[in-house]
Amino acid sequence: MTTTPITLHTVTPQAGVHGGQLHLSCSGLDIDTLSICRVVFGSSATRPVLTTPTMVLGLVPESADHASIQIAQGNTLSNALPFVTATRLADNLHPVASPAVDTHGNVYTTISGTKGRQVPVSLYKITPAGEVTPFGSGIANPTGLAFGPDGMLYVSSRHEGMVYRVDTQGQATAFATELGTATGLAFDTEGQLYVGDRRGTIFQVTRQGRPRVFARLEPSMTAYHLAFGADETLYVSYPRPSGTDHLVRITPDGSVHTVGSGLGRAQGLAFDTAQNVYVVAHTEGEGGVVRITPQGTMTRVIAGTGLVGLAFGKHGDLFLTDNSAVYKLALGVEGRPLLA
Repeated sequence: MTTTPITLHTVTPQAGVHGGQLHLSCSGLDIDTLSICRVVFGSSATRPVLTTPTMVLGLVPESADHASIQIAQGNTLSNALPFVTATRLADNLHPVASPAVDTHGNVYTTISGTKGRQVPVSLYKITPAGEVTPFGSGIANPTGLAFGPDGMLYVSSRHEGMVYRVDTQGQATAFATELGTATGLAFDTEGQLYVGDRRGTIFQVTRQGRPRVFARLEPSMTAYHLAFGADETLYVSYPRPSGTDHLVRITPDGSVHTVGSGLGRAQGLAFDTAQNVYVVAHTEGEGGVVRITPQGTMTRVIAGTGLVGLAFGKHGDLFLTDNSAVYKLALGVEGRPLLA
């Protein structure tokens, strides 16, 4: 076997949740012994999915103590490139949308359950120290989460067609009703709540809990996911029966405009401080999180599989959910993302 140095040129994307697929561009591999190549995350070596002389496909492993990635072929190691691996904060949950983060850095998520099923605990709270505690009960199929201007947590019930207001002690009271299959939630700067009825309606709800139709969209297979940008327009992502999804923005007059196309199973979304929007979706057949810049450039920046939601924390950290767990991805310091 040759001792030619192995050079790892790029890793795409540069962050991931376990199970996510990565592309490693490289040179210097011995073409006669490609079968012994390994992808090394920190000190953990894993078998690639595919190896060619210039490209290796790898999967992010279960453990989460990695800060670098390399390629190994026998005793020969490539140079190391930075890689950020998500840490699992809590499991045995059932999120179906994005988590919510309060001003203290606590993360809230759900046990949503199957349709119509009443679970003993509807909401869970995860502290910055990683403590997981029950937070609220009595909400059937909790789905969307959002903090209101009053500091209270608002939770949609897709089974009851309602939105609940949950106080700091976890006590839930009805806030708005007759909202269809209520899923995604978002507040505008005026304190009005927007609710996505996945059957085809976006409702605007006053502070007194009175809804009106704001916009019409195609029905979603699962849910509408909502977020407001700094331009004061409402952004919505949603999986469609066709399998090809897009991100839309809805202006204050209810007009709908397409922002990003070519997504697959588009779900949770959130904005960073630079007004890039991050969407849980598939692109070019691979899952994870896609970043769309204000200019419309789309890049898969996080590798993952089965993800449903995401939310930014106080210091730019990103919290991600799949249908059973919550993860934390440390993107940077003081909100400056490390993702290329």
